Amino acid sequence: MRQYCEVLTQALDSKQDGEVVIDVDAVADAVAKEGEKPAFYVSEQSQQRKFTCRACEELNDILGRFGYCSLCGTRNDLADFEEQTVPTIRNRLNSGNAPEDCVRDAVASFDSFMAQVAKQLANMVPLTERRRYRPLAQSFHNLCEVRTTFKNWFDIDVCAGMKEDECRAVELMFHRRHVYEHNGGEVDQKYLDNSGDTTVRLKQHMHETQQGAHELLGSLVKMARNVHGTFHELFPPIPEPIKAFEEKKARMAKYTRGGGTSA
Repeated sequence: MRQYCEVLTQALDSKQDGEVVIDVDAVADAVAKEGEKPAFYVSEQSQQRKFTCRACEELNDILGRFGYCSLCGTRNDLADFEEQTVPTIRNRLNSGNAPEDCVRDAVASFDSFMAQVAKQLANMVPLTERRRYRPLAQSFHNLCEVRTTFKNWFDIDVCAGMKEDECRAVELMFHRRHVYEHNGGEVDQKYLDNSGDTTVRLKQHMHETQQGAHELLGSLVKMARNVHGTFHELFPPIPEPIKAFEEKKARMAKYTRGGGTSA
């Protein structure tokens, strides 16, 4: 567009009659050639991560792992967590990997998810410098503290719709991550003081079950959905691309039910 306007302006300024042509075919020819390209040739460089937005089906190519859809503005953190991280850990569990290692990695992955969202909130929601420091510089391994902070500051209920016994089980796993990460599974005084767990003793070696690790992953997905949903209440995506995609899905579903076949 810029090239067109520049050439048109130059032609008008020249005060000479004649025809001005921009050879767009030269762009296609230049792709496979070495050497100098036409002045209006633009080459896009592929970035680190390609993802298809779940909300509008737009293909995105971004630098880094997490970001916003370039069409509708939906963040990809939840999709990455649900479709990449959690299935990977579940596969490890089902393949016989130690449940303790999977619990450790599951909590660490959720910590990374929360850190990405917290960074966006700290940058886009007006906060004092003291409060801004919390989401930018600290970890999210203490579920009780995370729930309180996000609810009081941003009205994000991390455990919305979850029963308290499920929340308590997740909170305990968050504390156990410290034991598996730093103590090789051996209970220390810090764990006893912070967790309130009376089922184990100091120096005892803890173990997890495969079922318990799977249940933790299910709970973490619920929590990630809660955070993602409320985040986009604060910062709504652009509705038109999402609506168009939903209408397309409805048409395809209707077509399929009607016995048609898609190309």
